[in-house]
Amino acid sequence: MPLDVEFPEDFTAKPLQVEFTLPKAGWINCRVRPLHEKFAISCTYIWDPFPRFIAWLEAIAAGSDSATWLVDQEGSCSRVQFYGGASSIDDKSDYILHLRSYESLERIRGAKVERRQVVESFYQAFRTMAESPDYTPRQWEAHPDYDRLDDLEDEEYTAAVAAFPYRGYNLRALRSDLIEAYLAH
Repeated sequence: MPLDVEFPEDFTAKPLQVEFTLPKAGWINCRVRPLHEKFAISCTYIWDPFPRFIAWLEAIAAGSDSATWLVDQEGSCSRVQFYGGASSIDDKSDYILHLRSYESLERIRGAKVERRQVVESFYQAFRTMAESPDYTPRQWEAHPDYDRLDDLEDEEYTAAVAAFPYRGYNLRALRSDLIEAYLAH
């Protein structure tokens, strides 16, 4: 398969529009415009990427020159990479790249961005999804008493697992004081 590479001809910073779908059957999609129009990064509870997502945004907010959010999509891999002002002596711009690979690198999309906008766009979109009144924890999260399920009798255990069949992180609880302080200034 040939490598699909796309960088806009007009490589000026464009507003980021980040959208996370509500969890459904253990999957959440993330679309980042201008990187994606139809394609979305598929996040699975099996390889829950959201603790790494928060660490990625914290690194960017803390001023890191580069940071990568790795998403295992159960068969392919997505890397969203941030590069902060380190491209050349003459260009101190920030960039975001999305690389997707299966057995080899298949796709690269890139855009010029602003550091603060990356942190704000991704974090606010994530918080909007997690705090939505339509968010259904059982579509992503592990049972609230997951650590104590082994103490239940068989029938109770079966009912508890049926009520929460996935093992993802509690996304409503996944917050960052560092990111929120960064965005407050």
